[in-house]
Amino acid sequence: MSIQLNITDDVDRAADVLNNAFSPSHCSDFIFKKFFNISLDEKCSRARIKAIIHYYTALYHDLDGGDIVEVNDFDAVALFSTPGKHLPPTLTGDAKFDKEFITDISKRKKEVIPEGVPYYYLFMIGRDLKGPHKKGSVKKIFETYKEKADKDNAAIVLESIADHATSVYEYFGFKNYLTYTIGKGEVNSKGEPDSTGEGFTVKLMFYHKDGEKVLRP
Repeated sequence: MSIQLNITDDVDRAADVLNNAFSPSHCSDFIFKKFFNISLDEKCSRARIKAIIHYYTALYHDLDGGDIVEVNDFDAVALFSTPGKHLPPTLTGDAKFDKEFITDISKRKKEVIPEGVPYYYLFMIGRDLKGPHKKGSVKKIFETYKEKADKDNAAIVLESIADHATSVYEYFGFKNYLTYTIGKGEVNSKGEPDSTGEGFTVKLMFYHKDGEKVLRP
């Protein structure tokens, strides 16, 4: 039986899956706190992080050109924006974070993708870590959107916030074009406030069917 990918309007269920997928990630918590101007030494419950994930899931649902996709009865979920329909960059007011995570990324994206080449943006993708493992869910998402991108002669852009995720993306043909650090001197690897902390390593990754024939190093 073939695996089906569906565009869904079920924001609540999709957000639950993404919350389960990202609950072990201190890096994603750090990013969400920055997006919502939550102080790093302020108490921030998992419920509040879940509410932020729900907000972004609803935002992509409402976005003209936003896709919430699910596979295998919500075994895996992803949030995409489609070519020409991306959310505009929004500065947080934290100059250091804005430079690291927004300004530098936007600059590098323009350097790598030639003018006139469209792109899909993968904001979040994750499996439901609390449910039974169903084989092929994440693969179906990547195969489907790579086919869309290939048809449109488009790229796909994402940020990888974990080594194991980077390995998965590389398996599906993505290549790293920028490695950078966020939160250095602010938090340790557990996201705890630490003036000598190493922060988190993030990789800006791109896919295009013609690779470096189109994407610029």
